[in-house]
Amino acid sequence: MTNPTKSSSQAGADKSLENLLRLAGERPEIPLSVESRIYHSVQQEWQASTANPAGEKVYAEVHRTWKRDAWRNRLVRWVAPLAVAASVVLVALLFTAPEPVPPRVVATVAAVIAPAPSSDAYRVGTNVYEGDVITTGTSGGVSLLLARNASLRIDENTSIRVDSSDHFTLMSGRVYADTGQFIYNNGGLRIDTDFGVVRDVGTQFAVSSTADSMEVSVREGRVELTHQSDVHVAKMGERLSMTAGRGASIAALDTHDPYWNWIAELTPSFDLTNKSLLDFLTWAARETGRELRFENDESRMFAMRTDVHGSVEGLTPDEALAAILSTTTLNYRIDADKVVLRHETTGE
Repeated sequence: MTNPTKSSSQAGADKSLENLLRLAGERPEIPLSVESRIYHSVQQEWQASTANPAGEKVYAEVHRTWKRDAWRNRLVRWVAPLAVAASVVLVALLFTAPEPVPPRVVATVAAVIAPAPSSDAYRVGTNVYEGDVITTGTSGGVSLLLARNASLRIDENTSIRVDSSDHFTLMSGRVYADTGQFIYNNGGLRIDTDFGVVRDVGTQFAVSSTADSMEVSVREGRVELTHQSDVHVAKMGERLSMTAGRGASIAALDTHDPYWNWIAELTPSFDLTNKSLLDFLTWAARETGRELRFENDESRMFAMRTDVHGSVEGLTPDEALAAILSTTTLNYRIDADKVVLRHETTGE
């Protein structure tokens, strides 16, 4: 079949050559004797050329070159796919590697007592993150607002690590925890110390730790201290003490004892928005470790129906109690562990 792209002169030349080959006929087969002589002559020439030193050098060099090229080709065949595969994996990792997860916010600063080394870094409203270590100095303190309105108050000369919103490690110093008004709730707090792990069953307690001793003081609810394989329990109005080499002991501690005074200035401010006077009085009594008592039903009903306004920010619970009640017709007095209220009406 003639290629249409060829010129007419080239096509004519091809046709003439085809006719000559056909006229010449088939070539005769080479006799075996002639083929054997040619093969034998070529073999003798090759042997003769490799028998002298120059020929040996040529042969050796050719052989080395062949081996080197063969090894290089095999290496390329194995390494090249591996290199390509590694490049693909690297590219995949670069494009699929997850971005670093930022630390989680677990608390906000509710109050700060200065001077303290942490007062500049931790101002009111500042976020606190997992892994933060808070260290206070002499005459300083920080109060943290946790989830579910729980709070953690950090005394002076204290160092504590924030592991999560409900897990802390107390290296030294003293803290006070308030996990809410619902005793025996399920959202307990865990505080690790050198002496063991403190877990609350509810809901107000303090933990202090030094190099050779620790104390757990319970204002409300119950707290468990796990030391090695032993579990010690302290209840409301008790202080559990443990000293290295002496074991544990329990002593009484009133809920309104002066021991608790240090937490007053670190108390998170009570938000009066849409709150009744009874709501406020319940908060103030609990923050001071006292029982709230009304002398008659009329006084309680008055507190329930009365709304409160303004702000008590910056005031201790005792100061806030005096300030708010001064604007009402409720009189109060402190009887040891009680806040007693009476509604004064005109004509009584």
